[in-house]
Amino acid sequence: MQNMKKETKLQQKILTLVRKAKTNKTHRDFVSIGKITKFQADVFNKQLGIDVAGYERIITADGIRHAVNKHDNLAETDFLAILLIVDRPDFVGLGKKQDTIVYRKDFDKFYFYVECVQSKRKRLVLQTLYKRKKPLRRT
Repeated sequence: MQNMKKETKLQQKILTLVRKAKTNKTHRDFVSIGKITKFQADVFNKQLGIDVAGYERIITADGIRHAVNKHDNLAETDFLAILLIVDRPDFVGLGKKQDTIVYRKDFDKFYFYVECVQSKRKRLVLQTLYKRKKPLRRT
């Protein structure tokens, strides 16, 4: 029960940040969505060759504005999917740009979440979020 309240509070913080970011172009706030777990840090180290132990995940107003401006099919509630994407991704890999990690989660569409690794600050920060239609399955 306590965990559910905590998650609901976090979801409300994310939605509030999304609304502020969309209405105020100079808003610079952020929301921490938690520390990288030991398990995730171990997986990243083994599979991707990057050490993110002790890093914190951050969603920034700037990252939200970037995602919304570049990908016009995003709804405010799509940003809530980030919590599930990073917790249980279907794919994780290094991004095209240096110091980025790409996650993919298969919902009704493919959701892609890109984080920037900020080594000096020990943070993983929202770079962008977007979604794509799934290809049609052939039978």
